[in-house]
Amino acid sequence: MKFAKNKMTFAIALFLMITVAAPIMIMPTAQAAIELQMYLLIVVNPNPVGVGQTVYVSAFFTHTMPTSTGMWGDRHENVTVDVTKPDGTKQTFGPYIADSTGGVWFQYVPAVIGNYTFQAFYPGQILTGTNPLADQIANFSSGMGGAAANLDLIGSYVKPAVSEKLTLIVQEEQVLPKYQTPPLPTEYWSRPIYSTNYNWAQLGGNWFGDTNVQLYSEAPNTGHILWTKPTHFGGQAGAPIDGDQMSQYMSTSLLVTYFDPRILNGILYYNQYASSNSKIVGWAAVDLRTGETLWTRSAGETGSESITRVQAMNWHTIQEYGTTAYIWSSAGSSLKVYDAMTGTYLANITSAQNVLNLADFDCTEQGTFLGWYVSGGNLTLWNSTQALAYPLGRGPYYMPQNVTFQSTIRPSGNIPFSMGNMWSVPLAAGVPSSIGARTLDVILMRSAPTKALRMSAGYQVTAGYDAKTGALLWGPLNQTLPESEDISVTCTGDDVYVLTSKTSCRAWGYSMKTGNLLWGPVDLPGNALSHFTLTGATAYGNAYISDFGGFVNALDLQTGELKWTFTRGGSGYDTPFGVYPIWYFSVGSIADGKVFLSEGHVYDPPLFPDGQQLAINATTGELVWSIMACTIKSTEAVADGMMVTWNSYDNQIYTFGKGQTDTTVSIQDDVITHGNSVLITGSVTDESPGTQDSDRVARFPHGIPAIADEYMTPWMEYVYMQQPRPADAVGVEVILAVLDPNNNCYEIGRTTSDASGGYKLMFTPEVPGEYTVIATFEGSESYWTSTAQTYLGVLDGPDATPEPTQAPASMADQYFLPVSGGIIAAIAVVGIAVIALMLRKK
Repeated sequence: MKFAKNKMTFAIALFLMITVAAPIMIMPTAQAAIELQMYLLIVVNPNPVGVGQTVYVSAFFTHTMPTSTGMWGDRHENVTVDVTKPDGTKQTFGPYIADSTGGVWFQYVPAVIGNYTFQAFYPGQILTGTNPLADQIANFSSGMGGAAANLDLIGSYVKPAVSEKLTLIVQEEQVLPKYQTPPLPTEYWSRPIYSTNYNWAQLGGNWFGDTNVQLYSEAPNTGHILWTKPTHFGGQAGAPIDGDQMSQYMSTSLLVTYFDPRILNGILYYNQYASSNSKIVGWAAVDLRTGETLWTRSAGETGSESITRVQAMNWHTIQEYGTTAYIWSSAGSSLKVYDAMTGTYLANITSAQNVLNLADFDCTEQGTFLGWYVSGGNLTLWNSTQALAYPLGRGPYYMPQNVTFQSTIRPSGNIPFSMGNMWSVPLAAGVPSSIGARTLDVILMRSAPTKALRMSAGYQVTAGYDAKTGALLWGPLNQTLPESEDISVTCTGDDVYVLTSKTSCRAWGYSMKTGNLLWGPVDLPGNALSHFTLTGATAYGNAYISDFGGFVNALDLQTGELKWTFTRGGSGYDTPFGVYPIWYFSVGSIADGKVFLSEGHVYDPPLFPDGQQLAINATTGELVWSIMACTIKSTEAVADGMMVTWNSYDNQIYTFGKGQTDTTVSIQDDVITHGNSVLITGSVTDESPGTQDSDRVARFPHGIPAIADEYMTPWMEYVYMQQPRPADAVGVEVILAVLDPNNNCYEIGRTTSDASGGYKLMFTPEVPGEYTVIATFEGSESYWTSTAQTYLGVLDGPDATPEPTQAPASMADQYFLPVSGGIIAAIAVVGIAVIALMLRKK
C-alpha cells in the first residue's frame, strides 16, 4: 500500500509538473535584452600618400547589426572619425550612419606634409528594430518597410567602440597608381573595351535614341564608307518602269518608316519594316564595325512592337555593381524590356501611361531613363531604374550620401508602371497642363493659343518646375508673342529654350530658370523657302537652326548673337526649288564638333539629284565634308567614332568612319652586291568590311586602293554609288625606313601611292649586311594605320683590281738603254751644231 501510495504521489507530482510546464512549452521564447560588444576598425589608403592627393577612409565594425531581414533594421549610428593634423589641430568627420554591412567611408585630402592620425569613435546605442534611413528609402512592394527587424533584440545595448589610432604619412612625392591604363589607341580597335582600359570609355559612345546630340563619341571627319547594307529594294526599278526622278523604289514617303537606328555596345539595332507601309516585321541586331547581322527576331513578343530605346544602365548596390544593357519597346499600354545581347524577352511594365512616350525619355549620364508626364492634373516623374528594381527594392534617383541599397536588378514578369513613379505633384493654379520643353533640371510647362492654322493668338503662358523635386520654380507667366505668326519651341539647351517663327524667320531665347526673355527677336538669314519650315538643336552653347531654304544658322544661346550662316546656294536645274532644301522632319545630329544634316524633302516629287549628306563645322560653319546622299528619312546616329544613316537614293544603310588598311612591301632582288640599288614596291589598300562584299570584290579583284582624304568623297561615290571614277585621285603617303646591319633605324624616303594603290622607291644600301625594310602608312582621317616589312641582304663586292706590276728589265736592256741614251744625245748635239753653222754662212 505504501508503494501504491508513493506511486500515486509520484503520478500526481508528474501530472502537476507536466501541466505546469505545458504553458511554458507553448509560450513563444523571448530573448532578454543583452549587451553586445562590437569592435571598430579603420583603414586609410593609400599610405603613404603625396600631399594634395586623395586618400580613402573607411571605418567599419567587426559585426553587422543583428537583423532578420537583411538591410531593414538598426544601423550603427553617430559614427565619427577624428583626424589630427601634423600641427596638432583636430578635424572631426561625421556623424555617419553605417550601411547594412557596418561601414562608413569618406575621402580626405591632406594639405601639408607630415604625419596625420585617424581614429574612429562609436558612442553605442540601444536597438530599436528600426532603420534610421527608412524615410530616405522607398518601401518594398509587399509591405516590408523600415521597421521589420531586430524584434528579438529590441532593447539590447550595443556598447561603445573606439578604433586604434592609424598614422597616415604624407610626403612631397606623389604616389602613382601601380596600374596605368593604356593610352588611347592610334590603330584600329573594337569592342569589348577591356574593363581596365578606363580612359578608353570615352571612345565608346552609344546612341540611345533620346536625343540628336552625341557628346560622348568622335564622329567621321571624311565621307569614308565602312559598309552598306540594303533594307528594302532601292534605286531604279528597271525596264519597263521609266527611269526618271519619280520612278525609283519608294523611299521618301511621309507615312512610311524605313530605318530608325539605335546603337549600344557597338551593335546597331533597328526595326525591319515592310516596304509598302510602316508595318514592323522584325528586329535586327548588326555589328556596327562589320555590318554582319548578329541576330534577327520577331518584332517583340506581340509581333508588332517597335524598338524605341536601348539602354546601358549603371547600378551600384552593397551587393552588386556594374552596367546592364536593355532594349525597350512599346506595345499598346505596356512597355516591354528585352536583353540587349540576345533579344530575349525579360519583363512587361503594365498599365503604362499613354501620355508617356518612350521617345520622350531623357537619359541621365549613368543610363537611367526619366520621363515627366501630366495626368489627372499632376506632374509626375517616372524613373526606369526604380521600376526595374521592383520587386526586390528600389531607391531614389538622387541617392543620399552614404546610402547604398542592398538590392539587385532582375526585371521579370509584370511590373506595375506606377512602381517607377518617383513623385507626383499637383499643378499650381493657372499652370498649363502641357510640357513645352525639358532638361534634367527644369520642366517648362507651356500653352500658346492660336487663332487658326497655327497663327499665334499673341501670347503664351509658361511656368517652370524643378525636374528633380517637382517644386514650382517660377510662374505662371503670361507673355506677349507676335500675333498671327507660326511660333513654336524649336530647341532647348543650357537652361535656355528657343522660340522661332517660320512666318517671320525670327528667333527668341528664354530662360528655363526664370522664364524671362533673354534675347530676341533675332532675324535669321534665309530666302523665301526658309519660311516653309524651321527646325533646330542645341550643343556647345549654340542653337543650330536649319530651314527648307537650305540655310543653317548658329546662334549663341545666352546672347542670341548670330555666329555663322551656312548655305550651298542655288541648285540650278538640279531641284525644282532653285535651292537644296533641308527637310525639317530630320533635325540632323550633332557630334564631335560637327553638325550633320541632310538635303532633301519627302513625299512630293521629284527625288532630285545631288542631295548631300552634310557635315558642318559647329564652330565656324565651314563644310567639313559632304557626300551625295539623301538621308532625310533617318537620323544620323553616331557612336564609337562612326556615323550610321539611311540613303533614299538606294535604300541602304550607310556607315561612315575610319577603315582598316593593309600595307604591303616587297623587293624582287632581295640579295644584292654592295654598291647596287634596289626598287622597293608595295601597295596600300582599303580593307573596310564593305570592300569584302560580293559587289566590291567583283569590281576590284585586286583590292580597293586607299585614297587621300581630299579625294575621299568622289572616290566613295565611285566605289559604292556607281558614280564616275575620279580621274585625279591619288593615294596615300608611305614612309619607308630600314633597320641596318648595325641596328640603326632610319627613314630612307617617302612616297605616295597612286590611284591603283601601288607605290615604289629606289634604295641604295650604305653598308653590307642584313637589312629590315619597313613600310608604314600612318593613317589619315579616313583610315587606320598599317605597316609591313621585308628583308634585304647586301653582299661584300669582290676586291678591287690592283695596278699591274712592271716586269724587271733584262741585263741587255740595262746596258743598251744608257748607251742608246748617250748616242741620241750626241746626235742631237751634232745636229744643233750643223744647223748653227749653216745659219752663220748665210
